[in-house]
Amino acid sequence: MKKAGLLLSAMLFCANSSFAADKALSGVAVNPFEKQLEHGLRGYYVIKGQNESGSLLSEMRRYKIPGVSIAAIHDGRYVLVKAYGYKDSSTRQLLTPEDLLQAASISKPITSLGALKLASEGKFDLDANINNYMTDKWRLGDNQYAKTQPVTARLLMAHLGGINVAGFPGIDRSVSKLPTIVDVLNGKKPYITTEAVKVVATPGSKFAYSGGGISILQFAMMNITKQDFASWMKAEVLQSFAMQNSTFEEPLPESYQYLASSAHDKDGIVYKGKYHSYPEEAAAGLWTNPVDLIGVLNHLKMAYYGHCSPLGIESGLFRQMFTPQKPSPFGLGFMLESTPDVFTFGHDGVNDGFQSKMIAFVTPHGSKAKLLDDALVVMTNSDNGFYIIDKIVNAFTDAYGINYHPPIQIIPLPLPKNLKKYVLSFSLASDSENIHKIMVKNNQPYLDWSQDGNIERLYYLGNNTFVTLSGYKLVYSWQGSKLSLIVSYQNNPSDNAIVN
Repeated sequence: MKKAGLLLSAMLFCANSSFAADKALSGVAVNPFEKQLEHGLRGYYVIKGQNESGSLLSEMRRYKIPGVSIAAIHDGRYVLVKAYGYKDSSTRQLLTPEDLLQAASISKPITSLGALKLASEGKFDLDANINNYMTDKWRLGDNQYAKTQPVTARLLMAHLGGINVAGFPGIDRSVSKLPTIVDVLNGKKPYITTEAVKVVATPGSKFAYSGGGISILQFAMMNITKQDFASWMKAEVLQSFAMQNSTFEEPLPESYQYLASSAHDKDGIVYKGKYHSYPEEAAAGLWTNPVDLIGVLNHLKMAYYGHCSPLGIESGLFRQMFTPQKPSPFGLGFMLESTPDVFTFGHDGVNDGFQSKMIAFVTPHGSKAKLLDDALVVMTNSDNGFYIIDKIVNAFTDAYGINYHPPIQIIPLPLPKNLKKYVLSFSLASDSENIHKIMVKNNQPYLDWSQDGNIERLYYLGNNTFVTLSGYKLVYSWQGSKLSLIVSYQNNPSDNAIVN
């Protein structure tokens, strides 16, 4: 009887608990994580015998990042809710934990929770042809790829739908009437600059990240609910998670404007119009803050351990959400990663002028490792955010002894005599649009990944292998005069480079 009572209590707590900012901010003392932020930021690799650690504020200055907002939970309790720097670099207005930033692609897993809610209510068959939920306004066209395997909601959430259009550039706020989601799906010019959304590979055959696919999901959910997407998500998902200051509504309503952070470019300059608008609400349109997002992660951690079912989603669907939908590294909406000691779920977000990450740390089912109940959300108002976001994650896991991406010590070797043979420009087989460069400056090789002026020093490990401290690894090889280059980032799969 006592056990049943505890379970009922947990179920109610998951369904109704509020993680408001004012509650989270009360009584938060200096803790190991905050101390780590002051002097313990590190990269993926560390040089043996050297202290390369930096502070959050010094790294923000180095990369011209105006503002960073953080919420962190350790052992089920808030350990940090804090904003650093500025909401707008031109006005020097301070950023606060309640202020809103664009979540960008973090919108996608929140959208997926809405889709799973509809599936649990019997309104959305995740394995049916997605065209069953389309209308005469727009329908996914048949072609040679779609005939062998239909595109389904399950495949779209796992980025296995074979759909084009990876992401969206947003629209200048001077545009008086924002295009519709149908305009997005049709690639309607002039304001929609991406291609029309279509199937470009056999569904289910390979992983290809697609914001276009999530836009199809948005249109399906609108047709099922007979409501506009932002209103339904507000009533059925955001409010259920007590996301008091969050909205999918685009353009951002006037009532939220006072909370909105400005977007900043790589030089720390405010974007024209302060920020872009995104008619692709499900894929990129969520405005939120770390406190609201970490409340979602807290509920989902309890769902992972079987203590409750947020939004009334069936437990079986949660198991699928936390299971890689092979060959994708994603579950249903969430990016997953597993080691013997740690299982993580979360997502990254990148819009023009905003970069963010949310991640939860739990213990793999069946593991005898310490039970983890941890989560972290980091949001920045800068195009340079990811130069420090992974370092903040490392500071969190280092502070609390979480065995996730522990530092890899390296011993750099003397550089090869002929550095010129390593100088080149390349793109990746998985991303042919972006060009990356290897250069030599003052007899030292550097990687210019983003061509934004922030070059990273390359350290030589022998066997034609170089690394950056942030985690890039480049392995050169030659067959006669033919050069091959393999590139990887941290523990992500390697990719073949296309040498230009």
